[in-house]
Amino acid sequence: MKRFSLIALSLILIGAGCSSSSSSGSDGGIFSSANAGQDWTQTVIVPTASGIGTLATTDVLNMEMDPEDDTFMYIGTRQNGVLYSQDSGISWMQPESDALSDGLIYHIEVDPTDVCTVYVAKGSRLYSTRDCMRSFDSETYVDNRSGVSVVQVAVDWFSASTIWIGLSNGDVLKSTDSGDTWQTVLKTGEEISNILIHTTDSRNVLVSTFGKGLYKTEDAGADWDEVDGGLSDLKKSETVYSLIQSDDSSVVIAANGYGLVRSTDFGSTWEAIELVTSAGQVTIRAVGMDVTDPDTLYYAANATFYHSDDAGSTWDTEKLPSSRVPRAMLVDPDEPAVLYIGVASATD
Repeated sequence: MKRFSLIALSLILIGAGCSSSSSSGSDGGIFSSANAGQDWTQTVIVPTASGIGTLATTDVLNMEMDPEDDTFMYIGTRQNGVLYSQDSGISWMQPESDALSDGLIYHIEVDPTDVCTVYVAKGSRLYSTRDCMRSFDSETYVDNRSGVSVVQVAVDWFSASTIWIGLSNGDVLKSTDSGDTWQTVLKTGEEISNILIHTTDSRNVLVSTFGKGLYKTEDAGADWDEVDGGLSDLKKSETVYSLIQSDDSSVVIAANGYGLVRSTDFGSTWEAIELVTSAGQVTIRAVGMDVTDPDTLYYAANATFYHSDDAGSTWDTEKLPSSRVPRAMLVDPDEPAVLYIGVASATD
């Protein structure tokens, strides 16, 4: 897929804007590792028309990697909008869209069938671009209810005209015509934290929430089951922060209020993964795996990075070079020792 060059972009100086982040320290932004977390490098350069800006004071909340090009990455920030990188996170830039150059970005999703199509959840709107971020449609979805935000997006790999979104009020909506029309398919009553589509049968979808656990459909949203599968025996497991899966969906990992749990039947049943920390001791938001070898697991919490090569039976630990909260993790699917962690200052 042809990309546009740095010269063709109108680059925006965000260094001053980043300093308005909720933390004044310079240990924010993105940290990368080329050796499975043994060493970390802060990647914060922002080339601009006026010089060099920095991400070092920026709070990163979510990350996305281009499914066809692992050098192309996106981040959503707490106060500085969307940024993206064309060089594996060495440098970062912003789109020309004023609406997406500042403010809180809840989620970014790349169409797995067309990398120039990207969806961005911000406030009450779902934005979309189909020309590699040259222009954005701000009307892909708009919620007119007071206080309701679009917080999650997922695109069906089998039929990319099918888009799922999760809202802050707990609703899940589905479009089968690329966002022209929408149907509410699930009401959970709690903010949606993830939407996970099975990689070999996209009729199977898992939805997680921040307070009411997990929901599963096997018929593309016509019917839903509220998942237990042993989770009720694990304290605080109804609070789910992250969901990740192997490349064939044979293993799903959830980071929740209990810790980490594993499913080998796409969310129907779950087992706890033994961690170094005791159950509920730390909040885990940043979790990753080698998608071709799901026995290799990573997570980060409280300035510590954890790595296991035996499905969690044993863990190695390394100190992270940031005092901020690890909020998101990416593992390069082609080089699983290459990792990226986005960090953000703590909020109440």
